[in-house]
Amino acid sequence: MKRAVSIIAKGSYHIGGKKVTIEGSAPIQTSFWPGGPPVTYDPNGDFQAGQMYVQYTRLEDPVVPYPVCMIHGGGSSGALWESTQDGRPGWEFRFLQNGFNVNVSDGVERGRSSWAQFPEINQGPPMFNSYAERWTTYRLGPKYGVPYEGSRFDYSKYDQFMKQHVPRWTTSNAMVQAAYDEYFASMKEGMIVMAHSQGGLFALEAALKNAENVRGVILVESSSNMDVDKVDVSPFKDIPFLFVYGDFLGEEYCIDGYKWPGAFAWEDSMRRLHEWLLELGGDSTWMSLPEMGIRGNTHAFMMEDNSDQIADLICGWMKEHIHG
Repeated sequence: MKRAVSIIAKGSYHIGGKKVTIEGSAPIQTSFWPGGPPVTYDPNGDFQAGQMYVQYTRLEDPVVPYPVCMIHGGGSSGALWESTQDGRPGWEFRFLQNGFNVNVSDGVERGRSSWAQFPEINQGPPMFNSYAERWTTYRLGPKYGVPYEGSRFDYSKYDQFMKQHVPRWTTSNAMVQAAYDEYFASMKEGMIVMAHSQGGLFALEAALKNAENVRGVILVESSSNMDVDKVDVSPFKDIPFLFVYGDFLGEEYCIDGYKWPGAFAWEDSMRRLHEWLLELGGDSTWMSLPEMGIRGNTHAFMMEDNSDQIADLICGWMKEHIHG
C-alpha cells in the first residue's frame, strides 16, 4: 500500500555551462515567422553552452532528506522517468509514493537543456535515432521488427516510444561530464544517484569526484568504461551500490554473432565493479530480474507493465541499505 504524496515544493533550475564567444561567422538573412519582415541575424556574440536542466520535487515527510537523482541514457531525456507505455505514472511518481524526494534531469543538449551551436561550439553534428537502432539498443528483439517472445514491451506503442527520443552527440562528452560534475558537487546535503544506460558513464565519473555527497548508487542496466584495475574506486567503499538488469541478455539471445550493445556492461565493467566493491568490503547488490523470477523485461523496463513492481523492489532496497 503506497503512501499518499504530499508535495511541498516543485521547481527546476539549470546548472553547469559557461559563456562562449563566437566570432567571424557570416550574418544570415531570414524571417522569424512566415510572411514576417526580412531581418539580418548575427550569429556572433556571447552564448551560454554546456548547461543541464534539473527538475526537483520535495515531499512533506520523505524517508530520507536527500533526493533520488534520476539520470537518463543516450538519446533520451528525463521523460524516460515520467510515464509508462500504457499511460500510468512512471518511476518519478512511484518513487515519490515510496517516500523519496526526486530530481529528474536532462543532460547537456538533451530535452530542456538546449543545444550548442554546430560547428562553432560543438564540432560534430547531432546523431538521430532510427527505428532500427532503438529497437536493438533497447533490446526489443534480435533485429528490427522481430520481438523477443515473452517481452513485456508494448510493441503497438513503438511509434509513441520513438517520439520521446532526442538527438545525441558524440563530440560533447566533455561538456556533458562537466555539467554532471557540477551538479553532483552542488548536492552537498546528499543525493542518491540512479542512472540508466549511458547515464552511468557520466554518473559514475561524477560520483567518484564527489563521493562525499553520494549516499547511494543505483545503476539500471548502466554502461561505463571505468576500469577498476586502473581507477581507484575506494571512495565508493562506504556507498551502497545496486546493479539492476532485465531479461534477454544471455548468449542464447545472440543472433548471427550480434550481442546487445550493452552486453559488455553485464559481462565486464559493471560486474567487475560490483565484485571489486565486495572485495573492498563495501555494500553492493546485483539484482537480476530473471533470476528473481521476473521475466520479459527489455532495456525499457521502467516503462513496461510491471514497472511498479521493479520500482518497489528498488525502493525496498534503498530503505534497507540507505539511511538518513
